[in-house]
Amino acid sequence: MSSNQFEIDLMHLERIIPLLVHGNPLALAYWRRRVSSLSTQQGLLPGGTRRVTRLLDVFDEVERALITGKATARRSPGCTAKR
Repeated sequence: MSSNQFEIDLMHLERIIPLLVHGNPLALAYWRRRVSSLSTQQGLLPGGTRRVTRLLDVFDEVERALITGKATARRSPGCTAKR
């Protein structure tokens, strides 16, 4: 994977993961795999490790919120990921 493709994938996931709170929880397994697959490439960009780790943390928060039924209270519509 090139560093350019890694950046594109990472940016996409940084936008999508916070929005999953409002979407279909059945898709969570797919998105978890997408985030996890980047962990092997995280050294391609400066800050890549930090960003992938933060995404995995956000993903864990989304899953916890969905499980506890507090998803809509935890994030407001239009929330975007921080860099």
